[in-house]
Amino acid sequence: MKKIIAAVDALHFSASQIAAFRYFAQEQQARLTIICLDNFSAEMVPMTSMYPECYAVNYAQITAEGRAALEWQRTTNIRQLKDVCSEAAVGLRIVETNGFPVQEIVKESRFADLLLLTADISFGDMPDSIPTRFVKETLAAAECPVMVLPETVRPVREIIFSYNGTFSSVYAIRTFTSLFPEYGSTPVKLLYVEEKNHYHIPEEEKIISYLSLHYDQVTTEKLTGEPATAFLAYLIRRNDCIVTYGAYGRSATSRFFHRSDAENVLRTANIPIFITHP
Repeated sequence: MKKIIAAVDALHFSASQIAAFRYFAQEQQARLTIICLDNFSAEMVPMTSMYPECYAVNYAQITAEGRAALEWQRTTNIRQLKDVCSEAAVGLRIVETNGFPVQEIVKESRFADLLLLTADISFGDMPDSIPTRFVKETLAAAECPVMVLPETVRPVREIIFSYNGTFSSVYAIRTFTSLFPEYGSTPVKLLYVEEKNHYHIPEEEKIISYLSLHYDQVTTEKLTGEPATAFLAYLIRRNDCIVTYGAYGRSATSRFFHRSDAENVLRTANIPIFITHP
């Protein structure tokens, strides 16, 4: 049985997040543990900018009152989360982050088969982009594969392996294949974008031979144009597939896609995205 963990913010999580995590884990017949993180220091930041004069004069009072309110909200949220998890037979672990949620979830990932995130998970009330800073830093540092889920997870009709012949792209394919043998009967598409005037799929015979050992239906498709744009255009209207990416956030020589390219897909596409690196 696989061990899957999922990260939520103790102060800002939604029922749809938990439902998406539960659905995916149930589909994989995996054991799911919700890692409930908090970051009170980030939550206190808006007070300094909203009330600078009061903050300078009544620092202790504002800090005490603000923290008391956050503690109450956190306690209420965790109580609700415990009820949800107990009803769904889902494990729950409460993690005090002391201001460093990325470090804590990376440590948790060391002992998991898969980490689930949503692209909008953040800490603090300050505006953030999609994917958030927390997600981007976690993707680069995680010590297990990561699946970024949309708000609503739909049945998977196809697996799309993004591929360009590099070690990182093949590593992502191998890791996914090893982690999810239950998708053996799901149609698989090997997706390649013509790069640097290379019109043929690199090592096509070898990669097809490998995939055919694990999947019943394997097809290939070649796209033309700038890779990031072509991939995004291909995926933008899909909501029934999983796509793999390799080597997010690593060095330029080992990375399959530029970090910004993967982030565009995370920001725009409404599908689960599997990301890992050697």
